[in-house]
Amino acid sequence: MASSAFSQSAYDFLNIDVSAREASLAGSAMSRTDDPTGFYYNPAVSVGAKDRAVTFGFLKHVLDINAGYLFSTFQLQDEGYFGVGISYINYGSFTYLDNDDNAFGNFSAGDVALTLNYSNYLANNFSYGFNIRGIYSSIASYSSSAAAFDAGLYYDFPENLFGIGFSIVNVGTQVTKYRSTQETLPFDMRLGVSKQLEHLPLVLNLAFQHLGDPNLSATDKLRSFVIGGEFLLSENFHARIGYNNLEHQQMKIGLTSGIEGLSFGVGLNIMGYGFDYAYSSWGKIGGLHRVNVTTSF
Repeated sequence: MASSAFSQSAYDFLNIDVSAREASLAGSAMSRTDDPTGFYYNPAVSVGAKDRAVTFGFLKHVLDINAGYLFSTFQLQDEGYFGVGISYINYGSFTYLDNDDNAFGNFSAGDVALTLNYSNYLANNFSYGFNIRGIYSSIASYSSSAAAFDAGLYYDFPENLFGIGFSIVNVGTQVTKYRSTQETLPFDMRLGVSKQLEHLPLVLNLAFQHLGDPNLSATDKLRSFVIGGEFLLSENFHARIGYNNLEHQQMKIGLTSGIEGLSFGVGLNIMGYGFDYAYSSWGKIGGLHRVNVTTSF
């Protein structure tokens, strides 16, 4: 999932990946997964998450920006599949300046979101899900809040090791404003497929993001694809790589390009704990490091 360095809205932090696994795949995985953060990308996939699983993670962003996450999934017999997640981001410390550029104190800025999920089956191998999300943003003594809704579908073809997912995210509105400023939510539509190869321990993912972005042309929407591959090297060790094409285009500086938009990571399971690491390149701007620890309770 793209994580823009140049936010146009107070709520663009919702586009930042909340999972080291998903970030290493460039946000391309919209299929059923045991990752407790999966419903953040497609609300319908929490039917595949482990019961009473919990993951917490940390993101080292560029400059002094840091973020953290806590997600959990659980099942209630005959009721369905549920998830809850908290994500926050802190933008660091800033200095108050008067009209003559004299410093007279510091202030901070940050955002937090609470996401609640429900999913279940419409039919065999066909699931649906919904998220509701409360959002709070603050800068110094000012604040803003919003409410959002997500919906998703996922159909699995187990005999072909193939799946297709669709989600609509961040449908909502601002509840309270920064003074008189009306902020918009980063509404998006996403479509993705996954395929596990029959004779290789590799799962390939392809997704199109920003399909609902009114600021992108039809051509740009076709170029907003992300692709990822997860190598299932053993039951306890996975290697991952991903590529975000639109991010690659946006992060280029000048006429040259490098590895911006490229991501990679690993996953390791030891004694009931899952450890995931991801690195996402922003080219000459820098890179993002993420870690997650997952277990059951």
